[in-house]
Amino acid sequence: MRSETEARASVMVSVARACAGMLLALTFAVTAVAAEPATSAMARVAELSAQRLLLADTVAASKRASGKPVEDAAREHSQLDRLGAQAASRGVSRDQSDAFFKAQIEANKLVQYRLLAQPSRRRQAAIGAIDLEPVRARLDEINQAMLDALAPALREARAEDCVLRAYQEQEQAARRHRLDALHRTALARSFGDICRLP
Repeated sequence: MRSETEARASVMVSVARACAGMLLALTFAVTAVAAEPATSAMARVAELSAQRLLLADTVAASKRASGKPVEDAAREHSQLDRLGAQAASRGVSRDQSDAFFKAQIEANKLVQYRLLAQPSRRRQAAIGAIDLEPVRARLDEINQAMLDALAPALREARAEDCVLRAYQEQEQAARRHRLDALHRTALARSFGDICRLP
């Protein structure tokens, strides 16, 4: 029969082995996380642009139901003024902010115009009124996140491979959101001249 001392020693060895195993696993996990590259600002802009474009479908459906035009100059100017006023605090010039967000707005309208040019697949009465306030609130949130990402994205855009990187980030965002040809074209439009803005 094993003595009490031997039993304690056996337990201590088991505990030590378990701790060593956990430490090894933790080391591998930390190394794996450290090896993963940080998401680039360009990738962040592509992701937010894709999210923004998908909201255009709801806006188009609302305008089909209400008969309102796609153009909403007052809201566009309000958005550009608000974002432009905040741009300097984010390290972005007013001209850069205006050019970037005009491209976002034009891309969104491109989707709306194309969808509205297609025959409706449902009866007008079945669509009903769509409240755009939640959509606009989400657009405003995305715009703010984009403004935060814009300065670092413009720094990345100074690299010689900007066009390639911008294309790759757009493609990844398009695949992630399963964008169709229309939304992929609009995503390219949303990037505008980002590689030439700096």
